[in-house]
Amino acid sequence: MHNSRTARSARSLSLLLGNRLAACTADVSTGGFSVEAPFVFVPGSLLHGTFEVAGRELPFRGQVVWATPSSQPHGPSRMGVRFTEVPAEAHGFLAG
Repeated sequence: MHNSRTARSARSLSLLLGNRLAACTADVSTGGFSVEAPFVFVPGSLLHGTFEVAGRELPFRGQVVWATPSSQPHGPSRMGVRFTEVPAEAHGFLAG
């Protein structure tokens, strides 16, 4: 189990990591998100991308803080990402 500093909400948001790798969040907070994807980045990796909120694509930047590769050949891996930059208009939605 991974600790988080902000309350998380189990919500699926569509993401594009690096503006080309599609993924979906497993949970979200104002501090970051966990994501399930067919790929994994190592902790410390810096990411950027967009997430869809109310029909709008909003940019973000973040850092991978933990990663769990899939134990199955084609199963999803999971990563925790802490936001380093997110638009102010997204905070209310991300808070849940």
